[in-house]
Amino acid sequence: MTLIRYLLVGVVNTLVGLGTIYLAMYFLKMGVVSSNAFGYGVGVMVSFVLNKKWTFNSDAHAVYSFLRYLLVLLVAYVANLQTVLFANSHFDLNPYLSQALGIAPYTAIGFLGSRYFAFRERNGIQPILDQANEARAVKKASLIQRMIELSIVVPCYNEEAVLPETVQRLTELLQFLIAKGKLTSDSCVYYVDDGSRDRTWDLIEELAKTNGFVRGIKLSRNRGHQNALLAGLLTVKGEAVISVDADLQDDLAAIEEMLDDYAVGYDIVYGVRSSRKTDTFFKNFTAIAYYRLLAVMGVEIIYNHADYRLMSRRVIDALKEFGEVNLFLRGIIPQLGFAHSIVYYERAERFAGESKYPLKKMLALAWQGITSFSNVPLQAITHLGLLVSMISFAVTIWAIWVKLFTENALPGWASTVLPIYFLGGIQLLCLGMMGEYLSKIYTETKRRPRFIIEKTTSQDDMSL
Repeated sequence: MTLIRYLLVGVVNTLVGLGTIYLAMYFLKMGVVSSNAFGYGVGVMVSFVLNKKWTFNSDAHAVYSFLRYLLVLLVAYVANLQTVLFANSHFDLNPYLSQALGIAPYTAIGFLGSRYFAFRERNGIQPILDQANEARAVKKASLIQRMIELSIVVPCYNEEAVLPETVQRLTELLQFLIAKGKLTSDSCVYYVDDGSRDRTWDLIEELAKTNGFVRGIKLSRNRGHQNALLAGLLTVKGEAVISVDADLQDDLAAIEEMLDDYAVGYDIVYGVRSSRKTDTFFKNFTAIAYYRLLAVMGVEIIYNHADYRLMSRRVIDALKEFGEVNLFLRGIIPQLGFAHSIVYYERAERFAGESKYPLKKMLALAWQGITSFSNVPLQAITHLGLLVSMISFAVTIWAIWVKLFTENALPGWASTVLPIYFLGGIQLLCLGMMGEYLSKIYTETKRRPRFIIEKTTSQDDMSL
């Protein structure tokens, strides 16, 4: 039924496009080129709206789905054109029959591309805890409140500009939760200095002297956000531990709901963004594409979740069993199991300072997530090799056919150029992929420490 609706939309698209072209030429006095461009544009817009609302009934973001739809049409048109040219030049078919043959790949690519790419569901990877969240409301109704010793871990790298405000807000939050009887008075915040080059550590030391909730952990050198976060998680005490970034983009008010979920029996509570309104178009588009790619690769990850989460003490103890060097905590934590839930929140703009995750670091973290948890790229090499072999065999048959039955053969071209460039490129791609995994094996086998703590503000508070 969906295919029939898609074909009907194609008919409507053709009629609307031709009608618009004729109207533009005879009534608006537009030229042939401009009237055709205008007609095709109107036809594409009509087909997009009909396919989105009627054919596929998609609630995907209009802008993203339209860009994907244009890409699908471009690929379908190229396939149509190549089919027509090939049929016309190699089989001596008349132009009308060649055009008829070109409709098949155009329709197939257009339909499949629209269904599985252009008009896919907006959220793609659905949160894995919908049923658990429904049961959570029932449990909260009978919640018996008890006080929890909480430790909050805040990785810091050159956070001098935002740190005073972060300390103030977290201090006020702890005081509020202690007054409500949800936290014990020895709950505190651990600021992990990841080898900052500014006065971040000096501020932490100064604040620790005047603020009873402030603790500090200083790494001997910069080890990266994931290692700094892990240093805090594996070092601090506390019945429950929450990790949060220092930039104040994560809504601290969600911590109280995280504690409620922990109190009713959830060992892990993920803080998940409810929307991406604060992101640029490029960051939003690439983030969605990345989560979808991870899903295809078989990596278990929580959609729209970064490193804002609560973990119980037994989760921390289980995390200590993971000794890998190539850290991607967003992929490791879901593998631990345990009862878990989701708390949604609105992400704000950065309060001050600059982002510590520029495009280069974001791409590095994304690649880390794929190669650390998925064997699909390695498996794809086998499939790619099989595909290349089939294509090479087909091209060989075609070259023999051209040589025997036509006058268009160029001596030596097929046997020299195609194998060198085509197979050479595939070999380099495969070697590069294998080299990436070998480099990770090399790093893991050295078993170097993931972090070294230089000093702390209070040795008695650490669980070393």
